[in-house]
Amino acid sequence: MIISAVTCKIFGKTTIELRDISELFTDYGDVFRTTFNLTDNAFNRIYKFKKDRGGFLVVIKDKKNVLGLFTLSFAENNFLELGDLMKLDSTFPRETYAIAMERACNFVIKQNKQDGIYIYPNPYAINLEKMAGFKENSLYVRNVSLVFLNFIFLLPIQAYGGKIHIYWNFYKRKVIRSNVNVLPTRLTMFNLRIFKKAHNVNAKDSNIKIGFLYEFLPSEGFGDPFLVFGDKEFDVSKIGFEFCDNSA
Repeated sequence: MIISAVTCKIFGKTTIELRDISELFTDYGDVFRTTFNLTDNAFNRIYKFKKDRGGFLVVIKDKKNVLGLFTLSFAENNFLELGDLMKLDSTFPRETYAIAMERACNFVIKQNKQDGIYIYPNPYAINLEKMAGFKENSLYVRNVSLVFLNFIFLLPIQAYGGKIHIYWNFYKRKVIRSNVNVLPTRLTMFNLRIFKKAHNVNAKDSNIKIGFLYEFLPSEGFGDPFLVFGDKEFDVSKIGFEFCDNSA
């Protein structure tokens, strides 16, 4: 379904199409695999994650070619999550992409009675997303814990800004936890599986639990930006790795 059109200084008239999110995998699977360098296992995990969530694929194209793709999937707190941004032609202007993104986001929010859209942006796309109307809602850091069987050991490190930092006050938190329901993700570190906390109480716990647990925590004064599109406030208690589409 075509929802709008944008005049581009290079490509002329470009259209914004809204499709089911599954079409990212069925119609643009090869492009998706190549762009994000995905293995078959990672591709299938993301496909299941996005299909279970539901949502939309936004396709930006001229008369002949697809210029950009991104997804809007149903997420937490009556918000959608922006993800899977792809610019398929290097000459496609950022300004046009931003206008198309803003129009698609407004349309989907209104049509589906959502409160807004959030994203945990990577540094390469943040300027585009801010041009499209996303604003910094808060900052967050990534805590890392060692998972061994039924025990979780908080490590004295935090990740933000693309770097690892010493977490000097880690001892003020609960350093050792047990019987926390965790689920494996597609990610690995040092050839060990990355886990996420299960936010669904009915989720089946992992049988083999050796690896690392990622947790996103709101932060003040330092950390990575968490962006939100729309006028509604986002509940910062819902900031979490388990609520991020990268945790598939």
